[in-house]
Amino acid sequence: MKKKWTHLFFIMPGFVMYTIFIVVPILFVFYLSLFEWSGLGDMVFVGLNNFRNILFNERFAPIFWNALGNNFRYLLAVWFIITPIQYILAYLFFIKIPFYKYSKLMVFLPFVISSTIVSFFATMIFNPNIGIMNRILELVGLEPSAWLGNPNLAFGIFVSLVIWQSAGVGVMIFYTNFMDISQEVMEASKLDGCTERQRFFHILLPLSLPACASIIVMSSIWALAVFDIPFLLGGLHGGVSGTLDFANLVFYRFTFGNVLNGRSELGFGAAISVIIFFFMMIIAVVQNKILSKFEYDN
Repeated sequence: MKKKWTHLFFIMPGFVMYTIFIVVPILFVFYLSLFEWSGLGDMVFVGLNNFRNILFNERFAPIFWNALGNNFRYLLAVWFIITPIQYILAYLFFIKIPFYKYSKLMVFLPFVISSTIVSFFATMIFNPNIGIMNRILELVGLEPSAWLGNPNLAFGIFVSLVIWQSAGVGVMIFYTNFMDISQEVMEASKLDGCTERQRFFHILLPLSLPACASIIVMSSIWALAVFDIPFLLGGLHGGVSGTLDFANLVFYRFTFGNVLNGRSELGFGAAISVIIFFFMMIIAVVQNKILSKFEYDN
C-alpha cells in the first residue's frame, strides 16, 4: 500500500496538470459545440444544429468538404510520396553515398527554419510579378505562370515545400533506425554473399517497418492538423478555388474571422473542431490497427 501511495504521489502532479489543461478543455469544446455563442453574452442552446450546418448546409458544407478533401489529398501525399522519399534518402545516407554527411546536413537544415520564413521565401519565388521562377521562364522564352494562383499547381507546390522543409525529421528517424540494426547481422549477410538488394529487402526493410509505422501515424496526424504553410501561401480563404483550403483554416476563418454572421462564432467553431477530432481519431485507430502487425518485440 505504501508503494502504491508513493507511485500516486509522483504521478499526481502530472495527472492533475494534464486533466486541467488537456482533458477539461476537450470536454468543454464538446459542450460548447451544442451552443451558439460569440464569446460574449448568453449561450444559446442549439443542439446538433451546428453539426447539421457544417455537414449539410448548402452554403457551408461544400466549403468544409472541399477543405477536408484537401486534408485527405495531403494525407495520401504523406503515405505515398513524402514517407517513401524520407525512407529512400535515409537508406542512401546509410549506405554512405558520396558526400553523405554534407547531404544529411542539407536535408535536415530546412527543418530549423521557421515555417513563416519558408512560406515567405516560397511566395517570393513563385510570385507572378516579381518571383524568380517567372524570370527564369522569361529568360528561356517560356510563358510565365500564376503558380500559387493556378489551381493545378498550387497544391503540388505546397507538397513540395513540405517535403523540402520537414522531410529531414523522418529521414533522421529512419537513419537512426538503420544504425540501430545489429552490425553482426549486417556483417553476417555480407559473409553469406547477400547482395545489396537482398540486404535491403530481407534485413533493412523488415527491421525498419516499426519506424515506418510510427512516422506514418505521426505524419497523418500532422496532415489533418496542417495550418501554417497553407495559410501563408494561400491566405485566409485557402487560395484560388479553395485549392489550399484545409480544415483548420476553415475552423479559424469561421470561428474568429467573422465570416459566418459577421462576428466570432465559438460554438460553430467548436463543432468544426469536434468533427476534425473524430476524423483524426478514426484514422489513427485504423492506422494503428493496420500497422500494429509490423511491430516487433525487442
